[in-house]
This record gives sequence, C-alpha cells and structure tokens, in this order.
Amino acid sequence: MSIKAPDIPHVQSAFPSVSSIEFIDAGGFKAVYKIAISGRTEALKLIELRTTSGANEEERNREKTELRARTSREVAILGKISIPELVKLGAITLSEVAIQGNPYLAYSEELIVGSDLMKLITANGPRPDEKELRKLFLCLIRSIRALWAEGYIHRDVKPANIMKTGVPGREFVLMDLGIAFATDESGITSNTVMVPATLKYIAPEMLFRGFRSTIDYRSDLYSAALTVYEYAAFSHPLIHQLEDLGTTLYNALKKAPKPLREVRKDLSQDLCSLVDQMLKKTPALRPSNLAQIISRLEVGI
Repeated sequence: MSIKAPDIPHVQSAFPSVSSIEFIDAGGFKAVYKIAISGRTEALKLIELRTTSGANEEERNREKTELRARTSREVAILGKISIPELVKLGAITLSEVAIQGNPYLAYSEELIVGSDLMKLITANGPRPDEKELRKLFLCLIRSIRALWAEGYIHRDVKPANIMKTGVPGREFVLMDLGIAFATDESGITSNTVMVPATLKYIAPEMLFRGFRSTIDYRSDLYSAALTVYEYAAFSHPLIHQLEDLGTTLYNALKKAPKPLREVRKDLSQDLCSLVDQMLKKTPALRPSNLAQIISRLEVGI
C-alpha cells in the first residue's frame, strides 16, 4: 500500500517558510513536493511513519525505528558527500512533523529537473550513443568511489534512481540513498532474511546470509553495470517482466547475461567488455580499481 500524500494546504501550514508548493509524486512511504524556499526551488520529501497493517506494538515501533534510522543515514551521507554526481541536500533539515494527524519525517533536496532512466527505457526512444553511456557509467563509478571513501555502499543503483538532466558537466545524477549500508555500523534492518534491495538489480552475493560482513563497493559496481547495460539495450540482461520470484533469484545467482556487444554492435569492445566484466557473479572477478576504471571511461569523452 502506497502513502496517501497529504493535502497541499496542510503541508504548506507545516512549513511556513515555503512560499509555494506543488505535488510531484508519491510511492511506498514517501511523498515528494516541488517547493520554493529562500529563492530556490527544491524537492520536499515526506516519509510517513506508517507501519504494517496488523503488526503488534513491538513490530510497529521497530518499523518506525528503522524508518527513522534509514532516513537519518541518507541525510547524513548527503551531508558528508558533495559531488556533482550525487543529489544535494536542501534548506529544510530533517525533522518530524505532524500533518493531518499523521507523523512524518521531512527534509528537502535540490530539485533535479529531467527524466529518470527507467522512464526513458520504457519510452523506447533513440538508444544512447557510446559517449552518453560513458558519461552515465562515469557518474555511477564516481558516486560509488565517493560513497566508499566514507564507508558507504548505495545498494540501490538502478535506472529509476538516476536522473538524466541534460546539464553539461552534470548529465546524470544518482538519487535515493534510502537503503545505503554503512560498513562501520550495525545493520538497520531487523529481519535479516529479507534483503533491502531491488531484486532486479541486486548483486548475487547479497542474496546469501551473512553478506553484511563481507559486502563492499563491488556490489554497487555490479548494479551499475546492470544499469548501463539496460540503458544501452533498453532491456534488462537477466530479468524479464513477468518472471516469478524464483526465476528472478535464479537468474540473479546463476544466469550469465548475453555479452553487451551482441545487442549493441555499434559500441566499442572496450566499453562492452568493461560492462561484461563487472557483471561477473563473483565479486573478485569484477574490475575493482576505481581510478583505472574512471580513466578508462574518460577516453573518448
């Protein structure tokens, strides 16, 4: 069940410093609004402190604690890392507010104007050329490097979390660090069976128990390569739309994707082989020298 976005007049009342507000989208626990504040246009995010229907009091409190912890971590990461490839925080700092009698976590980010890659893939328009794909790949690798330098793993790199902006020097921006993982902190999720990730883009090693003790940035590299492949081909290399959960998990663990150059013969062997190598099921077999990967991708841009 998705959040029922609060009415604009009530949101406006909760944030008197906002001079205008416009609803953008809602899904899951989150509603997003376009706001004007201090002469800037930003995205206000409201995360409902809602719990699973029928849960007992202990479970409800645990879910709220997890939501607070995840949101606090996301805001903390964005406060530490400021690079063009990652979304930046806005003027409204993280707080808890009551709107129409319901509790929410609230904060703002810069408003990224453009389209997310999943919408572009679904629209099935012109395929991106090699230069655009290299810029996308560079955005993801630089983001992964910056996150890893602070001890974080994104864990949800996928087309829907990447905005294409059309802005020179900042053509792509990575969003949504809501399930980011900190290597020096205890896990937030209490249920260790369910992995907080999007299964279509999950690295195989994250499907095994105990993955938290060994996970590193190479899991993000795998998801980045999947994303670049899907954007290049306009189709996912492993998962089809109507497959059941069992097939999805099997493909993530066992199925080798078709080499990218077989579906995009116009792309260079160098770019295609880099994508293919990063899609190895074993992390140790993926290219992992981030400086070398970046230098390799910068060729031809």
